[in-house]
Amino acid sequence: MDKKSNSYSLSPIWQRAVVAGSIWGALEITFGSVLHNLMLPMAAGTLLALLGVLTVSAIAANNIKRGFFLRAALICALLKSVSPSAVILSPMFGILLEGILIEVGLFLLGANIFGLALGGGLALLSVLLFKAVRLYMVYGQSIIDFFKEIFSRFDISSSVIAIYFLLFAYLVLGVVGALIGYYTGKRRNTDLLNSLEYTMFDSEVKHFNVTDIFALAIHLFALISFLSLASKFSLWVDIFIATSYVATVLYLYERPRKMLKKLTLIVPILIFSFILPVFTAQHAEIFLQGVYIFTRAVFVVVALAVIGIELSRPGLKNLFNRGFFKPVYNATAMAFNALPIYLNLFSDVGKTPKSVINGIHGAIRKNVWNGIRPIIILTGGLGEGKTSYLKNLVELLNANKSVRVEGFIAKGIGEPPLRNGYLLQTIPEKEEMLLCKRIAACGLPNKSFEFDTALVEQMTVKYKNIKVDTVLAIDEVGRLELWGDVWAKLIEHHLKNTQNPLIFTVRRENLMLVVERLGLKNAIVVDIEKTPAEECSKELLRVFTSYLEHL
Repeated sequence: MDKKSNSYSLSPIWQRAVVAGSIWGALEITFGSVLHNLMLPMAAGTLLALLGVLTVSAIAANNIKRGFFLRAALICALLKSVSPSAVILSPMFGILLEGILIEVGLFLLGANIFGLALGGGLALLSVLLFKAVRLYMVYGQSIIDFFKEIFSRFDISSSVIAIYFLLFAYLVLGVVGALIGYYTGKRRNTDLLNSLEYTMFDSEVKHFNVTDIFALAIHLFALISFLSLASKFSLWVDIFIATSYVATVLYLYERPRKMLKKLTLIVPILIFSFILPVFTAQHAEIFLQGVYIFTRAVFVVVALAVIGIELSRPGLKNLFNRGFFKPVYNATAMAFNALPIYLNLFSDVGKTPKSVINGIHGAIRKNVWNGIRPIIILTGGLGEGKTSYLKNLVELLNANKSVRVEGFIAKGIGEPPLRNGYLLQTIPEKEEMLLCKRIAACGLPNKSFEFDTALVEQMTVKYKNIKVDTVLAIDEVGRLELWGDVWAKLIEHHLKNTQNPLIFTVRRENLMLVVERLGLKNAIVVDIEKTPAEECSKELLRVFTSYLEHL
């Protein structure tokens, strides 16, 4: 145990954001790749934004809270980094902008259906805004000159009316998407707000070294400088700078090389680059302008791709795994565990609107669990009633019939703090056997009690072989297990070789020691003084049943 662990509790609103962000991210990855490959202008961004609004509205319907939508969008944007799409950084910013604008709607009209509807409308409007900004980044002043020329050939008033109509249509589409999601969630009861906190455990974060972001800083500087200063130089100089940068990046990074080999990405850019100057440049400069626009576009695309690569470096992860960014880091780590489940769910969903909506609802209803094997730690002080709490909790869970809990509790003989011994009572049979008796009032922990080693071995063998859909309860995990004795082998077997949900009781002062000894990365830590057994059983029942559906 040479590594010191830290703990961080993930609040209920972050847990719900994990579910929403994971579903949203799975939609972006599965449907996003298909829609982008169809090469239909605006279709991919519009439909994906609409699905995102619908998803978060359905999840939030029964408990609309400010801050949830931004969290969900942030997690979705980070999950987008594993998308097979050629360009991921700009969609990540687009997703984040959608979450921010939904929050703006709630700020203006309140955390209610009206604020949600307005936020949905603003989120869809952001698709147009973000598209305009991205086109300007890629093609520069040429895109503005292009549209000016197009408008000059038509009646200006009719062009303005068309723009206003398009903006209004997107606003209405977002409002409709939010309302469909809201009433779907209300009708089908999709409230996922858990009252229990997940606790994430990790080793101490290494000291952050500024050199870890050196490459990221270089590429950010290159992108900003080129976009800011390109108009100051001649076209030949701009082409030379852009080509030199792209060639250097392609030599150093594999992902941009693969990206530029995709014809669905490069061909539209190439065609559009030489169409623009036909409308905006003099005849003699059309080819040179086309070359400049193309190299500029490739420069921006490659720069954004490599910035995304650098953001995923371990050094940056260490930077974000601290302070203000700590909940984002931990929630995203949990979301990456859940993502494969949602990807699998949506892989079989049909492409009709009804089937997609049903698929989203099914994912929400079935996946209260967030992708991580449930490990429950009931903690409290000496003599505070951990065993009684576990006994009540197990009875409540087993009474439901949809979850089966097996294991044992340790009933004390005599009065605390110096018990005369402990009886082992099996769950659910309630058979009692003498587990240990006191042989010394003080001394090392493993010399205070004499254990029935044959019984320990018998119970270890018995509970190693429980069914895969059974929850194992162990009372308690303490100092003896830290030294590898008593129930250590049983616990280590299940952590390494099975996927059974686990429930432990642990003294509060031993909690972090047990976490380090067992190498736990996450758990639901329940303080028995703060959460009644009845409330705990209801939440755990939802988590267990959802988890067991996927075994």
